Amino acid sequence: MQRSLIIGLLAALILTVFALQNDEMVSIHFFFGKPLEGSLSLILLITVIIGVILGIVFSVPSINKQTKIIQRKNKEIDKLEGMLEGYRKEAGRTKEQDEQEIGKGKDKKKK
Repeated sequence: MQRSLIIGLLAALILTVFALQNDEMVSIHFFFGKPLEGSLSLILLITVIIGVILGIVFSVPSINKQTKIIQRKNKEIDKLEGMLEGYRKEAGRTKEQDEQEIGKGKDKKKK
C-alpha cells in the first residue's frame, strides 16, 4: 500500500514537472479540417492515454484465449487427479504413502 502511494506521488511529481517544462502551444495537422492546437504536454498525455486504451483493447482477445486454455487445463488436471485417486484405491494406497516414496526416490538421486 505505501509503495503504491509513493510510486503514484512520484509519478505525479514527474508529470507535473514535465507539464510545466513543456507548456508551449503546438498545432497538429490532420488529413482534413483545421489543425488542432493545444499545449505540448496535454497533447502528449492524450496520445499516451489513447495508446494505453488501444493496447488494452487489442490484448483482450489474447487474454480471453489464455483464460480458456487455463480453464481447459485445470479441468484436465482435475480429471487426471480423480483417475489417480481411483488407481490408489485399487492398489490400497494413500496419497501420503505415494508422496513418501517419491521423497525417498529424490533422496537417492541426490546421493
